[in-house]
Amino acid sequence: MRKFVGKIGLILSALFVVLCVASAAAASDITIRGVVADNAGKPIRGAIVKASAGILTVSRYSQTDGRYEISVPAGNYEVTAEAFGFAGKKLAAQSGETNFQLTPRVDVALLTSAEMDSLLPDNKDTRMLRATCTGCHNLDTILHRRGMTSEQWQSFVQNMTQDRMPQPHFSAHQLSLLGPALEKYFGPDAKYFGPDADPPNLQEIKHAALSDEALKATVREYKVPTSGAWTHSLTVDPTRDIAWFSEYDNQSNKIGRFNIASETFREYPVPTPRAGPHTPIVGHDGKLWMALNGGVAAKLASVDPTTNELKEYTWPDKKAGAHTLAVAPDGNLFMSSMSSPDEFLSFNVKDDQFKAYKHTLPATYPEVSAGAYEQLDTKPVGISYDVAVDSHGDAWYTEIMMGTIARLDPQTGEVSEYKPPDTPNMNGIMADSQDNIWFASFMNNKLGKLDVKTKKFTLYQPPTLKAKPYGIIQDKKTGYIWFADYGGNNITRFDPKTSQFVEYPIPTKGADPRFVGLDSKGRLWFAEWWNGKIGVIDPEGNKQLAAK
Repeated sequence: MRKFVGKIGLILSALFVVLCVASAAAASDITIRGVVADNAGKPIRGAIVKASAGILTVSRYSQTDGRYEISVPAGNYEVTAEAFGFAGKKLAAQSGETNFQLTPRVDVALLTSAEMDSLLPDNKDTRMLRATCTGCHNLDTILHRRGMTSEQWQSFVQNMTQDRMPQPHFSAHQLSLLGPALEKYFGPDAKYFGPDADPPNLQEIKHAALSDEALKATVREYKVPTSGAWTHSLTVDPTRDIAWFSEYDNQSNKIGRFNIASETFREYPVPTPRAGPHTPIVGHDGKLWMALNGGVAAKLASVDPTTNELKEYTWPDKKAGAHTLAVAPDGNLFMSSMSSPDEFLSFNVKDDQFKAYKHTLPATYPEVSAGAYEQLDTKPVGISYDVAVDSHGDAWYTEIMMGTIARLDPQTGEVSEYKPPDTPNMNGIMADSQDNIWFASFMNNKLGKLDVKTKKFTLYQPPTLKAKPYGIIQDKKTGYIWFADYGGNNITRFDPKTSQFVEYPIPTKGADPRFVGLDSKGRLWFAEWWNGKIGVIDPEGNKQLAAK
């Protein structure tokens, strides 16, 4: 009997400990809630409400009745509400409810690049600006320098990177075209985007309202440890719960790691200076591979997630940097390269050997191509931007200046070219579970699909009219396709079965999202190029990250 009573006592003690831990965990979370309305008290649907403390920002969207609710760890938070057509407002989180009344305001500085683009006409000059000026940044970045003359623009763009990254080269011919176009649309007397221009009417701006599905989501953003880092792209190792990201700028020059469960960072400096860590990918064995785009001898770096050993791989014969990576069924890597004009690249992970595959380019740029729109006076270059591998081991590359897709048979070296309709350039590419090829029709603002068997192209228009699809990934569990909308500052989900889009606005403006990753719980992770942050979209939840 005494033993029985003793066992009951142990069980009750254990239960008490469990209950205490659960209570403590629950007590560590707080809920910030309230209503977002306009000056007349009318609820605002789809406002972005952000709660920020330290390195963390948690955001949700206001509902049809204007109400919002954000679950966050205990602490003191600054809360911001922003909505299209209104000036934002910032408050300290209050006991009870933190309510907002927003004042109507139209300010082009508050627009996304896609919304700005909707105000521009479509002509030779604007096509040149879109092709030339939205590869490394967006239109909202140009707005920071609005009011400059043609001569001032021409002088500025020749040193605009200020040694943070490789400086693009512009010929005298390009500068003579670019300067006047920039002055016309962003100069002293420019309509909408001049320093003294009258703001547009709301009706003139093409703005996509949030869907009901998007209103359920929670977005979490984290500042990376290195101040001022240009967080370029991200991938996720769902098995080990790690988000890997690049810190691309010359000053940072690091590979970043974020442990999802513990919400902690670790950074790995790349030994070669100015290596340009660009786009990460996880190999079959869990090793992290990072493309190095700096144009130096080092082309790749790897990090062992268990030992934290970083290793570089050099190819002294090639000045071309690696841009993006794809893992073949045998574990080897294919690489794209922005600085290799007529070659595709690969890397054998077993013997650490690089290989180049030559392909023949046309004599002139296609009429619908970024090269033609930029009015380049040089012979065509087929510089590859992204790469994917299908189940047969063939590599598929996007050729950004020509707006073409190339398929490489690595066994024979044979290259086949495919030209999608109305596609001047493209960025991301992906092979789905049926070996259909999906691509980001960047300047045509569409998500594209190539049925390899029928050679048929299909283009899908996102709700954001001037969306700029970038990196693409598929959730193998649901079949959903996710992509970063670089122009609309969105993360977008597409259902191939219904052809329905759901757009999730990134709470911080000017994020310029690029290549993205999915974790094991179906949450989409992204990096914010100018903001020095990484973020995650939970389509369904308002719980803490580790609690899920």
